[in-house]
Amino acid sequence: MAVLGATRALLAELGYEQMTLEAVAHRAGLYRRYLSRTWGSKAELVRDALFEDVVAFDIPDEGNLLDDLRGIVRQHVELILRPEFLRGLPALQEAFRVDRALWDTTMERHVRPPVDAFARVLEAARRRGEILDHLDPAVVLNSMTGALQLLARLDLMTADELVEHGVRLVAGAMVVWAEGELR
Repeated sequence: MAVLGATRALLAELGYEQMTLEAVAHRAGLYRRYLSRTWGSKAELVRDALFEDVVAFDIPDEGNLLDDLRGIVRQHVELILRPEFLRGLPALQEAFRVDRALWDTTMERHVRPPVDAFARVLEAARRRGEILDHLDPAVVLNSMTGALQLLARLDLMTADELVEHGVRLVAGAMVVWAEGELR
């Protein structure tokens, strides 16, 4: 959708605070009224632009948890390293803090589907005998993504280092391996 693409481009160029709905409408070749009828706020538009493709994450099935985790984490890292994400997420997180309805719809539309898919990955690992138990999938996924988002904003690691850090975070602290340790 042109509006979401325009929003992402303007976030990358200007950041959240400087981006306006008028500029998005102009860039998308639409009237601002259209934006106001479709999105109730700038935060809703930015949320949809940033998280539009999260539900389309490919959930790998490589036959072992470490490779599956690596595939999941790599997709998260690719998302969070996008310039629009780095520049737009901090302000959006503040909007989540003050607008409970925005938070709730974001969780339902953009967070719940990947969490449910991740739960299936963990369950498959449990069935294969790789792990005995794990924390709640929402806790695992949100802890990992939150840590990676902070590290990405601080620019402390390369993309590959972020992927490996995310895998180690989950594998080392949030699941109980059948053999008692990370293999």
